[in-house]
Amino acid sequence: MPKKQIAASYENFHVLAHDLDETGDLKAACKETLGVGVRLADWNDILAYYREGGSLEDFIEALKIPLEYVNPNDTDPIPNTDYRISMNGELRWRGRHYFVARHDHTKRIGFLSHNDIDNFRLTLGSWFGKGGFALCYGDLDSTVAPPEPDTTEPVQTSGG
Repeated sequence: MPKKQIAASYENFHVLAHDLDETGDLKAACKETLGVGVRLADWNDILAYYREGGSLEDFIEALKIPLEYVNPNDTDPIPNTDYRISMNGELRWRGRHYFVARHDHTKRIGFLSHNDIDNFRLTLGSWFGKGGFALCYGDLDSTVAPPEPDTTEPVQTSGG
């Protein structure tokens, strides 16, 4: 597999750089770049990892997830600090692509949160924009697509 395209990996999670906008198909990008055994990660994959006792500290460190802001009062995030994912298999909410961002328990002012883990340690958000990183999920050496994750309750929103 083209491991040189991977910015970071941890267990079955892999960070992939891309230059797609919110209309691009990141599901296809993960599979085309990393192989049939990999798909775009879903918020529910991250939730399952955490609920099964996975360490958020290890997850954040290994995948090199940076803090989204310098100061929580900042109205704009630091560019390319979020990793695009899906939510319940959907790429977008109202035309904005889903992503996971690191907030270390303090969400940035005006940030629209759809869900969070560990009191906003990691947060599910959505926004427009081109490029950045996608979080892919699966076994790089497998010839079988990973199963889709279980879905969770409807998306909740706060902020923004």
